[in-house]
Amino acid sequence: MLLRLAGERARFEMGQSVSAVTSQRLKVSREGLLLIKSFEGFRPRTVRRRDGTPVIGYGHVKSARLGAAITEAEAELLLRYDLLPVVETINSRVSIPLNQHQFDALASFIFSVGVQRFEGSDVLEQLNAGAPARAAEALSGWPDRVQPPIDAPYRRRSAERALFDAAPDRPAPLDLLLTAPVQGPGARTETPAEESAPATVQVLRHEKRTVQPPPWNDTGAVIFIGGIGLLAFAAGIAAFRRVLAAQQATDGTVLIGGVLAVIGLIFIGVAGWNLTRKRNNKSVV
Repeated sequence: MLLRLAGERARFEMGQSVSAVTSQRLKVSREGLLLIKSFEGFRPRTVRRRDGTPVIGYGHVKSARLGAAITEAEAELLLRYDLLPVVETINSRVSIPLNQHQFDALASFIFSVGVQRFEGSDVLEQLNAGAPARAAEALSGWPDRVQPPIDAPYRRRSAERALFDAAPDRPAPLDLLLTAPVQGPGARTETPAEESAPATVQVLRHEKRTVQPPPWNDTGAVIFIGGIGLLAFAAGIAAFRRVLAAQQATDGTVLIGGVLAVIGLIFIGVAGWNLTRKRNNKSVV
């Protein structure tokens, strides 16, 4: 009787352990597929990578042949096929429980750097040591297997890290992952608010300076107009004095003197009005 009860208990405990292991065998979700597809990009025809390797669809290499063509649906099927060893590696080599976001982030990471590099990486080492935060930090420092674009060498790692750190009970939209702050090796995940505020203030000040010209430019222009007015008015008066001194009045001299005097008065009036308006604006402020 005791032996039978012990056997039943052993089978019960074995069944629980098996079910626990089985429950950890996750698959790449739709969110994970979208992340991988967004960085791999769709290639309807076979092209060569920078290292000369033929590639087609969403990063498929194994059966890529020059001249071959493919549809998006076929490319997704090939991507799921290529992810089979990635999924198996995560489920068999990672010893700590993972949520779906962490699993998807690791799948994208391994698909990018390769299974062998992941198996010898500090990312796997930190995961199995029970330190997922350190594993996420280590992930940020790994370059792509294929040389990434120069302008964004760690864009994919930053999106994967954002997905890895996302709350497991909330969705992780692709647009938020793609716009996550770029993190290089050893970079911090968060930027304190007090550090980011001065940059915003500086940008606003810079925009103000570009929209509003310096005040001395306006004052200089007003003084210049007033000076031109005084010179024109003086020239007109001088013309009238010459006519009176010579006691001869010619139509041309009188006309020129009158026009200069009128122009001078107009310029002086405009300058005086602008100076008065600027003074009133300063007093109001």
